[in-house]
Amino acid sequence: MRKNIEPLSWQATLSDFSKRNKMRPTRLEVLGRPREVESDYWLEAGLLFTGVALETDAKRGASVEIMLQVPAAPTRDHMTHTVTGVKRVALETVNGRDEALEIEDKEEAVTIMRFEPQVPGKT
Repeated sequence: MRKNIEPLSWQATLSDFSKRNKMRPTRLEVLGRPREVESDYWLEAGLLFTGVALETDAKRGASVEIMLQVPAAPTRDHMTHTVTGVKRVALETVNGRDEALEIEDKEEAVTIMRFEPQVPGKT
């Protein structure tokens, strides 16, 4: 079930989401504006979710940072993906478990972070 989150609840919802899903494997996708052709692409697959943060600015509006890291890397290499001009945040759940975070920006591009199945024996 996909549920749009009210803007006043973004901060608390994203904080709780981060706590519930820390170190789960992910897949990050960006879908271009609906009118664009072939603008869908994957940014990564298999990195571990470390958190998501909301920042607000009176001039630029809201931005969301999705933070990921490489599994079992001694240097803890990481990736941060930032969505600026956020106008919509939605959570998708299945049987009470988070499955995806969807963020739409002011230009109608949608970033989707999905959780991948856990691999037995890996964290």
